[in-house]
Amino acid sequence: MNEPLPPQYYLDNFRFLIHWVNERYADLLAEEELLFIARFNRLAPNSQCLLVRMLGRKGPWFRATKLIYAEIDNHEFCANQLNDVNLIEIDPLLSITNLFKIFAKAELIQLFSEQLKSHKNARKEILLNILSARYPQSQLWSQWTNDQFGKLYYVDNHAIINTFLLLFFGNPYQNLTEFVLQDLGLYRYEKYIIDPQHRVFKNREELAQYQQLLLLREQLALAEDLNSLEQIVLQLPNTFASAAMERRRARLINQLAYEFERYKQFDLAMQLYQLVDLPPSRERQIRLLEKRGDHQQAWELLSLLIKTPMNEHELQIAERIAPRLAKKISEPFKKKSPLALCEKTLILPQAAEDAGLVLSVEEIVRLHLDTREEPCLYVENTLLNSLFGLWLWPEIFRGIQGAFANPLQSAPLDLYQEDFQKNRPDIQRLWQLFDDQKYATHIQNIWQQKHGIANHFVSWQFINETTLLMALRCIPATHLKLIFERLLFDLKTNRSGLPDLIQFFPKQQFYRMIEVKGPGDRLQDNQQRWLNFFKAHDIPAEVCYVSWQ
Repeated sequence: MNEPLPPQYYLDNFRFLIHWVNERYADLLAEEELLFIARFNRLAPNSQCLLVRMLGRKGPWFRATKLIYAEIDNHEFCANQLNDVNLIEIDPLLSITNLFKIFAKAELIQLFSEQLKSHKNARKEILLNILSARYPQSQLWSQWTNDQFGKLYYVDNHAIINTFLLLFFGNPYQNLTEFVLQDLGLYRYEKYIIDPQHRVFKNREELAQYQQLLLLREQLALAEDLNSLEQIVLQLPNTFASAAMERRRARLINQLAYEFERYKQFDLAMQLYQLVDLPPSRERQIRLLEKRGDHQQAWELLSLLIKTPMNEHELQIAERIAPRLAKKISEPFKKKSPLALCEKTLILPQAAEDAGLVLSVEEIVRLHLDTREEPCLYVENTLLNSLFGLWLWPEIFRGIQGAFANPLQSAPLDLYQEDFQKNRPDIQRLWQLFDDQKYATHIQNIWQQKHGIANHFVSWQFINETTLLMALRCIPATHLKLIFERLLFDLKTNRSGLPDLIQFFPKQQFYRMIEVKGPGDRLQDNQQRWLNFFKAHDIPAEVCYVSWQ
């Protein structure tokens, strides 16, 4: 069992965060951010604990009666100390609207018993409308409540903390939970070399640019009408000098353009797509040109795309459009003959229930095929990606410049960048392991040495020792090498779309992969590409179409 966390574990983690950020980014920090760190460091430990507890919860208002923690002594003293250094505000000014955000309906009826006595069954928003007319002005919390509900604290530091987290992780997805998962032993990270000279953000301008893109992405997610989308267009930044920032900007523009398509604003969508090259920009332009009858221009762009595709998916879509568009302009085009995939139909009893749970069609097929002598596993993308991650481990975590900026990474920062392989010429040594028949030993050794350590490709909960040894015994080296080559060719795209099932035949030292499709289901593009690859290289894979009796 894991040891229980110390009472102030969260404070230790927060201190680590701000020390790390201050040590590496002090020259980028704004005055208010530096002032926050200085004030925080001068606080008594209990006061620090109270603030961190609030920063870890949804704010910005916190009722003192709901902030009772066993490890924090003298709560009132801590709050007053935080107030004295302007890290919180006690008894803030509140509008009636904000007061409604803090209180439950029953509490509001208790507080405004006279005004609401005949409206007790009304919805909360109706009660707000009633009281808004009576109370147009803001008041202090103590004035609203007549000190009936304890004290209220206002904390306005979340933007600063979000900046610290962004500087530390380099992305908006990770937060202090990562520290807790590590403390609990649920996540362990590799001991890689951290480049003290490399920073995710080179200057404050890059940080501001990223924060601007995050804000626009949030606005896009909340946009409910055409006017909201048009307001986002007005805020779009110009081209960024940083390649990484430009990719993020391009993704946002593609998403925004597609939303305009949904509103049938095709001209504006086209203008946005033309700002960037990142897929699916060119594909969408071709479709829009075709829609408005500019077939020749669409064909010219399509021809360029086929000649210089940015990835396999873009080429696949282009080759699908080409025959139709060529016909419209009487352009000769020889369509590629599709590879004849191995396809089978399986007629099974209607999906049954197991322990009260309805089984998926993939699990039903797995149970149908599974035997002790010829085990069948539901793996989807986990098995081959895990084998790949174990094989590539030394290069994934090689300490090269700019690869690692903090100690909580499961992959290098350049994993999906074009120069990932170029930066790691020693990958050639790993390919040599296949020629020397030492790849299996290498993978097993990594599995034993690194078991449980976070790796972007490895699913530890799935790849136990039995599965690992069976896979290495049954999948030929030539097949595994080919699969790894395709994964490495486009790590971001090709790590998905792999078949649902794999069945091993230990006596024959062989295997087969099976993509399961239930009634009405069809192959996705990334699945089709993998199956075409398997067919072209004589790797055993089939599509199993299921129908019910």
